[in-house]
Amino acid sequence: MKKFFKSNQKKLKIPVTEGIKIIFFIIVMGAILGSVAPFIHIFYPKTAHEVLVLNTKYEEGKITKAKYLEDKKILKKKYETFGFSTKRRFLFAIGLPLALFCCSIILLYISQFITNSSVKRGSIFAGLSFQFTAIYFIVWTLWAYTYEEKDFGKSAYYSIIVLSSILITFTIYQFQKSILHNNSKIRELIGFIVGTRKSLFKTIEKHETETAAITQKEEFDQKMYETFEKVVD
Repeated sequence: MKKFFKSNQKKLKIPVTEGIKIIFFIIVMGAILGSVAPFIHIFYPKTAHEVLVLNTKYEEGKITKAKYLEDKKILKKKYETFGFSTKRRFLFAIGLPLALFCCSIILLYISQFITNSSVKRGSIFAGLSFQFTAIYFIVWTLWAYTYEEKDFGKSAYYSIIVLSSILITFTIYQFQKSILHNNSKIRELIGFIVGTRKSLFKTIEKHETETAAITQKEEFDQKMYETFEKVVD
């Protein structure tokens, strides 16, 4: 029976370990993507080399204005990315939303390990708020900018503002609730310690000499203050 249990335990550990490795890999890749995304655009030129060559030819009078405008229109379509004139502009627009989205995923993942229920809920609300905002601007970059309006309607902006405001309000409420709860627990603990201290000092005074009682009181107070300092830090 023991051999059977040990063999099954070993088998059960494999998927758990692999699952942890996969989750860790995803989190690390998300962190790397979130850190790099806002800066990827710097690896692409502000103006394509072909466009620079075309501009130079026109400035030097090697081609006519009609030829210049025709070729420029062709190059514009060639280098256009999701409605943006260049890939650099596209990556610049989507970089920060991607970083915010990755941060929200990491925050939501970390919130699963928080034991304080109020802080956990606050972290989830904050993560969702960041995530909705990030998704909004990612969609805006990939979809809305391909249309002539180059933007969503005002109602879409108002909706995301209201949603984010509600989630952030819940976030602040949960964190404030946690702070008030912790302060209440600290006050109760200090009250208990003070009451215990008084009872202890009375017992010491009854059973010890005056000099020994003073020494023990000072030692107790010193240890108590050192403990308070550790807790405060």
